[in-house]
Amino acid sequence: MAVELEQIALGGLFYRKGKVTQVREEHFLQMAAFAREIDPIPIDGIRLWKLGFSRNITTGASYKSWQGITLYLKPGTLNRWLVQFEGVPKVGALEYIHEVQRLWFTLFGEHLTLVAGAVKEKDRDNEKPPVPEPVAIPGDHIYDQPYYVTWDSRLLIRTGRIAVWRIGEEKTLFEWSGRRVGLTLVTGQASEEDRVLGGKWLQQHLEAVGLRNPEGEDPARYLG
Repeated sequence: MAVELEQIALGGLFYRKGKVTQVREEHFLQMAAFAREIDPIPIDGIRLWKLGFSRNITTGASYKSWQGITLYLKPGTLNRWLVQFEGVPKVGALEYIHEVQRLWFTLFGEHLTLVAGAVKEKDRDNEKPPVPEPVAIPGDHIYDQPYYVTWDSRLLIRTGRIAVWRIGEEKTLFEWSGRRVGLTLVTGQASEEDRVLGGKWLQQHLEAVGLRNPEGEDPARYLG
């Protein structure tokens, strides 16, 4: 898909020959040729996370705040993401990462760039998923949920009396999307009854909101 010249801005993220490229000053020297070589990058939760967004695992919405104003991006239909603010459920819809960057700059006068450490300098033209320590990314009501699933859907974390289970096929508790799903305790103290309760919550969570895989691949591959 061709990118219009007016869509290209300093710091914008695009695909170039199958790799992620961030627009730099030298690219403007041959802008016409550069524009023919790039393609837009579809929005997904991981790419938004790299831009500093957090994610509500219950709704699937990603959000980022600026001086008390929170911008929400919620997955919609046809690969489009709804733009929302508090009390305003639909301002518009976006499809590509560079559109998110342009919107953020237009609203707040601030460039939306990759979070430090998300991509190493030597790999800035290659999209490589970050490998942070597993952490739960809470939604708006951190104390209202008994469990959280990590951003990569590999761990289930219980709040309160902290316990962490690895999500995989071992010690199967139920089946989902054609795969066996079980929980194996990684850290903390938990009984077999606790494991079963955690499995019930995870099953209800998957059935209620699904496991969104922005690349369109089989989502079950993330379980295990």
